[in-house]
Amino acid sequence: MANSRSGESVVERVVRLLSAFERSTPRLTTSALAREAGLPASTAHRLATELCEVGLLDRDSCGNFGIGTLMWELAARSNPLEEFRQRGRPVLEGIQEAVRQHVSLSVPMFEDYTVLYLERMDRHGTVENLAEVAGRLNMHSTSAGLAILANAPYHVQEEFLAQDLPKSTVRTETSPGRIRAHLAGIRERGFARLAGDLVAENVAYSVPVRGQSNAVIGAISVVTSSDEDNHQLIIPVLAAAGRALSRMMGSEHRPYSARRWPKQQP
Repeated sequence: MANSRSGESVVERVVRLLSAFERSTPRLTTSALAREAGLPASTAHRLATELCEVGLLDRDSCGNFGIGTLMWELAARSNPLEEFRQRGRPVLEGIQEAVRQHVSLSVPMFEDYTVLYLERMDRHGTVENLAEVAGRLNMHSTSAGLAILANAPYHVQEEFLAQDLPKSTVRTETSPGRIRAHLAGIRERGFARLAGDLVAENVAYSVPVRGQSNAVIGAISVVTSSDEDNHQLIIPVLAAAGRALSRMMGSEHRPYSARRWPKQQP
């Protein structure tokens, strides 16, 4: 693809345009689109119009741009993450029926060490859950990310721990030594528990989901408030669900832990 004067290819500029749309801003004017994408207004308008012509964007009666139906259509019929989400949804429904708390399904993005959330089911209540569908959170600040990292290949863990880790909140653990010890504990127990990191009042539990060759491909999580924390119910339900979804995704049977569920400290 031809490059602009700034050196960016057309594909890179198109990605910037598509990335400008958020859950809070599903529709953008030409000027807002150009501003969010960091492009000249004439370039943004030209590219957005061309994307509308092929169906990747659409335009409403007010002239505002939004993501087109073709984007969903292409992803829904060909993206493996959609298959994982579809298989995981009934499992998440079963967990929520049993524990009556927030439940989510996520996958690892090892290129930037984040977790991408594919599905989320909420309970009615006041628990604040920062895990949004199609949103990302840092691996080391989420129970899902820690469950995934603990079961990732050794070289992935070491590459992760070798970087300067950002703090999502003042409570986020960034010490490589303490994180390494935490990951070892997660592997031994079979689940991750994180209390009060992203949201002070929350407790989150996660188990890994495995696929072919028992490679970790995602995590299932439960988020609850600290005053409703019931690990004796949540952990066994999560462990059974993780094994069930892992089998659906082609994993060989592997017990999560030979130990009894430990007593959790608040």
